[in-house]
Amino acid sequence: MAEPWAPSLEEVADHIPTRTRSSDATPGDDTLSMTFNASTTPTGEQAARFIDSAVSEVLGAVAGRVPDTPTYLRVLAQKAAALRAAADIELAYPDRDADVDVSERLDQRAKDALLRLVEAVSDAGSPGSEGSLLPVWSMPAPTWPGDYPL
Repeated sequence: MAEPWAPSLEEVADHIPTRTRSSDATPGDDTLSMTFNASTTPTGEQAARFIDSAVSEVLGAVAGRVPDTPTYLRVLAQKAAALRAAADIELAYPDRDADVDVSERLDQRAKDALLRLVEAVSDAGSPGSEGSLLPVWSMPAPTWPGDYPL
């Protein structure tokens, strides 16, 4: 099941609009559909797999807690996933060397967006408190040989 905040094909295409040119367009036609479909490279189905992967990565970074978060955090998660999917698509289907450069820039933007999301999730609740969005682990204080009476 897709997450309700997962980016749409159109939201990913916003970051890489030239990927939405139809492969069956007449020469010289630069019309962009601004979505992925059966006549784009990648197809809509292929782009959806990149989106699913990006959503999984975002969920992994915030311990799967995005659906329970306030709206602004879902928007940040959607943006991070859209940028990750766009970067991965651009890298997977390079037509020229410049596409790899675009992918690297998108990759950095995706990493920055994910970092902002993780920080925002962390700030949304103090660890261990009710409403905290991140898990908290703890261990007992270490004991030393001098801690025991002789």
